[in-house]
Amino acid sequence: MNKEGPEEVAAKEVVERVLEIQLDHADVNGGVDYLSKDRRIALEVTTVTDEAKKDTRRTFEKSAKEGSAASLQTCWTVTVSETQRPAKNFEQRVQPLIAELESAGVKAFDEQDAAEHVYDNGEFSHIYKPLLDAGVSDARPLDERPDCAEHAHRVLRSTWGGGPVQDSNGSLVELTNELNDPKRKDNRTKLQASGAKERHLFVWLDDDTAGSISHPLSHGAPSGADEEWGTPAGMPPLHSAITHLWVMHKRSGLGWRWDGEKWWTLHEPLAVATLNAACDGT
Repeated sequence: MNKEGPEEVAAKEVVERVLEIQLDHADVNGGVDYLSKDRRIALEVTTVTDEAKKDTRRTFEKSAKEGSAASLQTCWTVTVSETQRPAKNFEQRVQPLIAELESAGVKAFDEQDAAEHVYDNGEFSHIYKPLLDAGVSDARPLDERPDCAEHAHRVLRSTWGGGPVQDSNGSLVELTNELNDPKRKDNRTKLQASGAKERHLFVWLDDDTAGSISHPLSHGAPSGADEEWGTPAGMPPLHSAITHLWVMHKRSGLGWRWDGEKWWTLHEPLAVATLNAACDGT
């Protein structure tokens, strides 16, 4: 019998608590992860991540750890794609350029304005062009409090990307496209082969999931002015092997549940705290 992973255990506990049922580990040589005692409910657990985004994040983090010798007068936030290539030595390449902007008295950088400036061979083209080549879309100094403790100023990376979705329904379409991809056939095959009437797929999202999918669940619950990022509306375009869908973000604990007829909102901070502690080995 295959061993349960922390993601599987956490998902099972959420489903058991919400549905008030008991699930038994059933993954024998590659079968579905869990079955209810009466075999009416099957649960399969998976994680959706973007390998390109994960690789870029790790490369960015390595660069940030190594730092840059270029001195800044204040900290800057620099926006770049979450899948930027090349990402190697990003901070070592960008921070000296930001220092040049400061020395030249330039207060901000915008890629559209910069591209036009370079096209016209403007006076700051020698700075703007390598920033554009590094994938920087926006750069601005941070307002720091006068009583802020002394620290080494640096560029702080902010990422964007994942596709032009406008609301939770758009994110759901991106997710279901991923779940229906042939490369994820294994999840569907296991659920179909279980013979269960209710076939539940539990999907974990994390900070390496494409932003177009994870955005509605990666932060706090939406405010009244941000209703488009609330619970989706309408029936999800699921493969016939999946009758019920659970989606949850590993950091925020926010999620959605499709019960076959309607959507429900989930919030499981304790479950994700336990999961992250288990993954960290604490």
